[in-house]
Amino acid sequence: MTPIAVLFLIALGLSLALTPFARWAGRRFGILAMPAARNIHVTPMPRSGGLALFLTFMACLPLAAALLPPAAVAVLGGRTMGYVLLGAALVFAVGFADDKWTLPSKLKLLAQIAAASIAYYGGARITSFALPGLFVVQFDVSSYLVTVFWFVLLINAINLIDGLDGLAAGVVFFASAVQAGLAVMRAEPHTAALFAVLAGATLGFLRYNFNPASLFLGDGGSYFLGYMLAALSVSGSVKSQVGATLLMPVIALGVPLLDTISAPLRRFMRGRDMFEPDKRHVHHKLLSRGWSQRQVVLFLYGITIFLALSALVLVNLRNVPAGLFLLVVGGALVFLVRKAGYCSYFAMDKILGWLRDVSDDAGFARERRTFLHHQIEISQAHDLAELWTRMTEALDHLRFDLAEMVLSGDGAGSCRLDPEPPGAAPVDGPPVYRWRREGSAVSDRELLCSPAVMKLELPLLAKGGRPLGALWLVKDVAADPINEFTLRRVENLRRTVTEALEGLLPPS
Repeated sequence: MTPIAVLFLIALGLSLALTPFARWAGRRFGILAMPAARNIHVTPMPRSGGLALFLTFMACLPLAAALLPPAAVAVLGGRTMGYVLLGAALVFAVGFADDKWTLPSKLKLLAQIAAASIAYYGGARITSFALPGLFVVQFDVSSYLVTVFWFVLLINAINLIDGLDGLAAGVVFFASAVQAGLAVMRAEPHTAALFAVLAGATLGFLRYNFNPASLFLGDGGSYFLGYMLAALSVSGSVKSQVGATLLMPVIALGVPLLDTISAPLRRFMRGRDMFEPDKRHVHHKLLSRGWSQRQVVLFLYGITIFLALSALVLVNLRNVPAGLFLLVVGGALVFLVRKAGYCSYFAMDKILGWLRDVSDDAGFARERRTFLHHQIEISQAHDLAELWTRMTEALDHLRFDLAEMVLSGDGAGSCRLDPEPPGAAPVDGPPVYRWRREGSAVSDRELLCSPAVMKLELPLLAKGGRPLGALWLVKDVAADPINEFTLRRVENLRRTVTEALEGLLPPS
């Protein structure tokens, strides 16, 4: 039996033995996941499983040094691995503390960055990325940023997918097993040994974590697993092969990585805090379709196995262009995720609608610039007559049918719109300005009594709440429907008119 297989079995046995201890420690010291709205479980559950994984991995390191050849032992005892393990201890400690006390998200992110920085300082860094026959990218000044992003991405990918019994640990097991196999084929025994230990530890942990679970991985465990996947992928790679080495976890962890990248974008598009937890991850979407926990986990296991084997094929391609293979695998992943209903937040109509809003706010849209011209003309009016003329031009642009403005607070309390001819005004009372769009085929009475008419009453208030008057607008939405920006333009008009009136009317 090879040393790699022996280390895998030892890690498996240690994990099987230490996980019950971690479960006891979680209950003894109150490291529990309580039932909550975004959680699946309904009873308090120990979330100290990461302790078993961390202890198993660290305990196997001396055994690896005893079993591996001298060259591999030299790498394990080298400077880079020492700093990697220091960063692993930091990120595990912070995650484990969060399992107990719930730390602020910003503090946890800073800890992840610090752990990644420690690994980078020790030599675990991404300096280039290459795919033979496609491209080569060199990272000079940006090497630190790319490396930290890589670590933070994988840490949070495993953390976010840890929402169902056995899901995160199982995904890491399959990814680690394939990485170990790749390292064996490339004659990198030190990398193969560490990935084998990681695979054995997670497989043993699954004995207690698979549905129905008796304990959870916790942030300590998910942080540790994500960090080690990132670190081993970087520190164990030969620079000329770094592209393929990094592609392995990227492809094998395609689902959690996609979830990690899309989650903050989804929250941003919904107007939520980008770091606010929710129940809209891929496993939650599958549960909402009526699947059981076990069905969801097995389905995602299947995707992970498919992607992991695809990654293994990719790095050993000889005659098939890597780009074509990536395109096929990526297309299959997108298809599966879309079938799960996960991409509904990124449907094309929603994206285009959001882009239209952004374009309108930024003033890129031609119609917005045209209306801005009307606003400028209104703000530069020299008297009330010119102000009203500019206002009617803006209202005609918005395709309103009828408008009336009553100035001063005394007469602005009740609507004066009635079937009088346009321009009519009472002999006594505040000034009244009326306008009707040319070309209307119906009378004022018919327009005002129509069931499809939109009527708006807008108070014109100066700073401090002093009433300047009121503006009434009427539009037949059956003959000319409003668009998504009409009401926004009306509010812009109201503000512009109010500011102009403050300069034209005498202070009270």
